Amino acid sequence: PRTSLHSVHNSVHSSPDMRIVSGLGSGQGAPRSTSARRGCLAGIVSPPRILVGGRLHGRSSLHPARASSASTEVADAFSKESRVTTNDDYVPALTSAMWASFLRPYRSNYEECAFAVSDEMVEGRIPVELKGTLLRNGPGLFEIGGKKIPQPFDGDGKVAMFSFGGDGAKPFFSTRFVRTKAFVEEQKANRMLYRGAFSVGNPAGGWLYNPFDLRVKQIANTGVVRWAGKVLALYERDLPYELRDADLKTSGRTDLGGAIDSPYFSAHNRIVTEQDGSRRLVAFSSSESMLDNQITVWEFDEAGRQVEKVELRLPGAAFGFFHDVAVTENYYVFLENSVRLDLKKFGTEYMFGKACIAECLEHREDIRSKVHLIPRRGEQRAQRRRTLECPSSMFSFHHVNAFEKGEMVVLDTCGMRDGFDFSANMETTDVRYYESNKGRGAYIRLMIDLSSGSVQEHKLMERACDFPCVAPSVVGKEWIHSYVYGSAANEEKLWGPPQVVAKLSFVDEVTVQQKVYNPGKDRWCQEPIFVPRPGGEAEDDGWILCIVYDSAVDRSELVILDAKSMGVEATIKLPFAMPPGLHGSWTDAYLGPTDVDASPFEMKYDIRNGVV
Repeated sequence: PRTSLHSVHNSVHSSPDMRIVSGLGSGQGAPRSTSARRGCLAGIVSPPRILVGGRLHGRSSLHPARASSASTEVADAFSKESRVTTNDDYVPALTSAMWASFLRPYRSNYEECAFAVSDEMVEGRIPVELKGTLLRNGPGLFEIGGKKIPQPFDGDGKVAMFSFGGDGAKPFFSTRFVRTKAFVEEQKANRMLYRGAFSVGNPAGGWLYNPFDLRVKQIANTGVVRWAGKVLALYERDLPYELRDADLKTSGRTDLGGAIDSPYFSAHNRIVTEQDGSRRLVAFSSSESMLDNQITVWEFDEAGRQVEKVELRLPGAAFGFFHDVAVTENYYVFLENSVRLDLKKFGTEYMFGKACIAECLEHREDIRSKVHLIPRRGEQRAQRRRTLECPSSMFSFHHVNAFEKGEMVVLDTCGMRDGFDFSANMETTDVRYYESNKGRGAYIRLMIDLSSGSVQEHKLMERACDFPCVAPSVVGKEWIHSYVYGSAANEEKLWGPPQVVAKLSFVDEVTVQQKVYNPGKDRWCQEPIFVPRPGGEAEDDGWILCIVYDSAVDRSELVILDAKSMGVEATIKLPFAMPPGLHGSWTDAYLGPTDVDASPFEMKYDIRNGVV
């Protein structure tokens, strides 16, 4: 039976990996670490067990590189949050060969193209009800003029789309670079001209270097969404770039006719369904203002008109790194990361061109993360903001979802409890990266009690994970099923590159079961995107679309999974490798040519021949 949120919240000893803090900055009597709690309970807590074939065993002794059978992992007699069911069947050994396999697609793809997907490219049967377009964005260039871009986050954006007409029509694929001003100028000059967030010194190679110029290159490489009839390529330190349907040609920067009244627009957004059935796009901007952070949140209706706006300043949060937002019926939910500027590195390295500005962001274990709840409606919303301190420090890029229930607000996020290393890149990092937990995302549930001002933190599974999604119908509402990409290993002390897609289904508020799609050896999953089945009633009635890179053949493919069973329904095998993307979205609109079967449209162009 499902337990109530309040009964779970009040059960302080329900888990060995649960953290709690009462009130802002209090934390009295609340153990700060899991190890401290385990020490207190050492005499009464039984060790973790594995349920295999109906029989309980001690901790699994399976070698990381060997297959693991379907199992249910039970934490201890007091836990309701670590019980998981998995069906993954391949966990790679952490070797240099594995690392090379994972990194292989991180190279420039200069070719732009568009074509109808032939029958020979398709394995299985594409669902006839699948109608609409998958949009993907991510870095497409890893060098400029022969000079390497070691950090993928700095690569110029390249948008791709798979468009499905349904009813047996051929899918249509298209991909093209976003023509930002910086991209066009650098391609014409055939050298770097602008500083990226991860650039060191003067990327143009000259001796002039202004460390006080904190502007970064506008690269439109992070997100993509279709709203108000426009395809928008997104980067959080710029305005959106509008792309044309079908050929994805860049129309230019847009402020949606003045609706975006800020120089920045978030790469992440939420599309929420209101009680009257209308939809809203919720987006935000974040910028440093001395030691504070200036936040602006907008809501746009389906015509692109600004219908809500709130502005506020978060004291001391200049470097809180607000990359994502969650939304409930009454609140915008922001998580302030435990990040501060490393003044020593800033003064001794960045100022002299020896480190990038991002490397000066330091995870601070002595500073707890904070949750900011900003009212969506009413007067004086900035003054009515609630700020609550979390039990621990963490760093989170991406949130799963949030909802309200009585006096409780629940936020699920992919939190890195040991922070994130911004100095890590393809030149400085090897497979030993996974010997540390820095950068390891955990599926974390924050349960925020508005009446008491306390926050509980629950880690719901051992698998390292990130890039989550839920069904569009439950954004901002209580949900049952979440989807993430993650490591093949579902173990506390072992993790690796993202390889699988895991479906988490809640049994109660802090217990999840997993179904896992594991593509196998040398195959690497990217972000899952949920597509609802037209007319479907169940929350998980639909499909998961996921790009998978096959290192053995150096090709990418789009895998269509049944969102209920996580079984493969169809695969579109591309004749080339796509660079690993960052984020995507689904639109119900078909964006391909009017009749792709009768009038096949094809395009192929190499940007090294010149960019216009």
